Amino acid sequence: MSQIRLTNAERMQALQRLGYTDREASFLCLAALHGGYFLRRQYGQFLGHPLGGTAAALVEKLLAQGHVQVATYAANANIYHLSARPFYAAIGQEDNRNRRLRQPATVKNKLMGLDFVLAHREHQYLATEQEKLDHFVGTLGLDKSLLPTKRYASQGQITERYFVEKFPLFITPSSHAACSPVVSFCFVDEGLADLSGFSTFLERYGPVCATLREFQLIYVATHDGHFKGAAREFARFFEGQLRAQNLAADDPLVTRLLDHFEARRLYESQQWASFDRAKLLRFRDERQEFSGEKYDALYQQWTQEGASALKKALNPAASSAAQFCGIFTTYRLDQNYDLFGKYAVA
Repeated sequence: MSQIRLTNAERMQALQRLGYTDREASFLCLAALHGGYFLRRQYGQFLGHPLGGTAAALVEKLLAQGHVQVATYAANANIYHLSARPFYAAIGQEDNRNRRLRQPATVKNKLMGLDFVLAHREHQYLATEQEKLDHFVGTLGLDKSLLPTKRYASQGQITERYFVEKFPLFITPSSHAACSPVVSFCFVDEGLADLSGFSTFLERYGPVCATLREFQLIYVATHDGHFKGAAREFARFFEGQLRAQNLAADDPLVTRLLDHFEARRLYESQQWASFDRAKLLRFRDERQEFSGEKYDALYQQWTQEGASALKKALNPAASSAAQFCGIFTTYRLDQNYDLFGKYAVA
């Protein structure tokens, strides 16, 4: 991994030495570290005014120095890909994977991530892999095994890379003076048909989230179709962490109901592969035991709010001490991404 620790000011200075203005260098640094792709309208949003000749001047410089590739999408819309090794070397990121050419769905995802960053420029982003490692391992003292990891094999060697999704990730001050900054993770949905990708994301990021006193997960999409479902997935997934905090361990009934409600969810969604004969027989027996309006109401509470709501309903005194550190929020992008159709690389 060829990465050099540079501040954003040092990166901008390096790009200015390549001939870019202060504003151009600032935007290009942002675009390179948050996906590697950008649109002209995003430069206009960064500047805070409609584009005139400023975008054309920037593109001309990029093309003249061979720092960008251009792909033409639907309606003759151009997408610019910062892909040149010398450009990334100047900002200390010579081997950054944002240099690689991506499929249209991934390009859309990266542009959406950049749109989110442009709309929230006030945050302190951990944009590079090294910045994330410095924070989670160096500052927080976490073991690397807790971080979302992907292993790549090349010439008989295995290389571990961290946070390979490169979704926006930022930190904000905690409301508790003695606590570490709050980490906010983003999941960017470029138009997924279902929530399986989000479920995989939760599994990958669950171990590191479980170590944090406070964190936020933001589901970013262009429409709200998956927002409620994602909230339920988030609540269900972190039930394991709630149990680890002894929210249910002292109450056998809660433990049995949590297991039964999870089986009921699988059964009602026709996920038959999740059942063997013994599990199916146990579910049928418990379905008789946990029948009636009371348990139906508890099941609905569980699907909406997760284990904490169930514990509170059955044992309010015990649940009063429960503290769940994770907050789920959503963010809808208003930009139009209809340009993604058939395209030709220029």
